[in-house]
Amino acid sequence: MWKKAILGGLIAFVASYILFQIGYVATSGPYFCAQCHEVEKYVISWQQSPHNNLNCLECHQPRGELGKIHAKARGLNYLFQHFSGDFTVPTRAIVSDQNCLICHLGDRERYPNTVRLTNSAKVNHYETIQNSQSCLTCHRSTGHEVDMYLTPDLKGAKEQL
Repeated sequence: MWKKAILGGLIAFVASYILFQIGYVATSGPYFCAQCHEVEKYVISWQQSPHNNLNCLECHQPRGELGKIHAKARGLNYLFQHFSGDFTVPTRAIVSDQNCLICHLGDRERYPNTVRLTNSAKVNHYETIQNSQSCLTCHRSTGHEVDMYLTPDLKGAKEQL
């Protein structure tokens, strides 16, 4: 009896995982994301960026399977905000430096022509990485020219530059 329960549980787990992966792929692209008016202007800006060959979650999710779950949980929150109109908790587009580095250090075989990080007299990317400085400090508008540029005190970061 317990063997049937274990087998049934295993089958349920595998089926759930397969369904999650199908849903993940179906809801991770820019055209799915652009269905909400809050994101449409970012998708239009992304189309004209150097990163227009990436899907949204290649930049906007933590790495790994747990990162996928994290991204989709955030997506459900955004969906709730969209349909309820309740934007009391600001939406944040998360970009992990790991997502930048995995491509720009040449670790993604899928993108062999990616511009590689280099060091110069003006910029030392090695030191930047060693000091845990965010890529977004200098490359804030790389994926999207359109951005709210808000600081935690709700002032425009562009105004402070």
